[in-house]
Amino acid sequence: MKKIINNLLIPAVALLLVTSCDDNYPLIYDDSNIIVGMSNATLSVKEDATGSFTVYLGGVTGTEATDVSLQASVDGIAAPAIEGTDYNLSSKSVNVPLGLASITVNPIDNDVFTGNKQFRVSIVSNSKNYPMAVQQSILVTIVDDEHPLKNWIGTYTVAAASYATPGAWDEEWTVISSPVAGDPTKLELLGISEATEPAIATFDTEAMTIEIETPYNIGLIYASYGYTTEAGYYGEIYYGTDVLFGLVGSGWALVSDGILAANSGNKLTGTIAEDGTIKIDRIAPVLRYQTTQYSVWDMFNTTWTLQ
Repeated sequence: MKKIINNLLIPAVALLLVTSCDDNYPLIYDDSNIIVGMSNATLSVKEDATGSFTVYLGGVTGTEATDVSLQASVDGIAAPAIEGTDYNLSSKSVNVPLGLASITVNPIDNDVFTGNKQFRVSIVSNSKNYPMAVQQSILVTIVDDEHPLKNWIGTYTVAAASYATPGAWDEEWTVISSPVAGDPTKLELLGISEATEPAIATFDTEAMTIEIETPYNIGLIYASYGYTTEAGYYGEIYYGTDVLFGLVGSGWALVSDGILAANSGNKLTGTIAEDGTIKIDRIAPVLRYQTTQYSVWDMFNTTWTLQ
């Protein structure tokens, strides 16, 4: 389906061009060549580990270092992490030279499952009064390591083997799994087919199985191919029945509401292993356009490996 879709007429997408010192650090400049900001918007740290985030000083050669003051807060956060109880920071004042400076997050481990907690660290000032980037804060998640599904929480590299054209159309996804609040048997899986919304999976640690109800709306998929939510595109995943597999590569016209309805209600099922590995077969992403046109992208046999 990928090669065929590339030949379809896709509405033009206006790209916002952003200037930055380094493509890895998406800092938006105002009217200055010197700027201070956070390198990332989010960070997840397991309770039994440590993590770090970086503050960025962008500028021309010879730009003087600046002392950056940070502040931790939990305003508006439903499950707040309390400094000194749930975590400590290596420092809340850091000297930042031209480039990067790191701050370490040290979670405080305990033996109680409380679920994930969050806090926000914000830049409040810098001694040189350099202009600030749009990204001035980072949301830190402390991942509870007592979660019963902790073996399967983290960032996965997913090898997605194509049924339509094995090898040539194989894909690799990065999927982040995280707990579902209030239900220790479920995890959110974000990133299937480049999805912007997660699918919810149910884990059975006795049978060592995983299940996903289908169809499941996972937001925009395959944005790297030029699809946008503004143009009306979104995606769902289905269990890949033989009927749906037969429609891979058929284009938009041959897939209808009736066909999708007749092939709905099946569960995607797979196996899980203690080392975190997950295997799910027959994942069939369906690209939808403004709720009126549909296309079966491919069907995949997937192997998930924790990074």
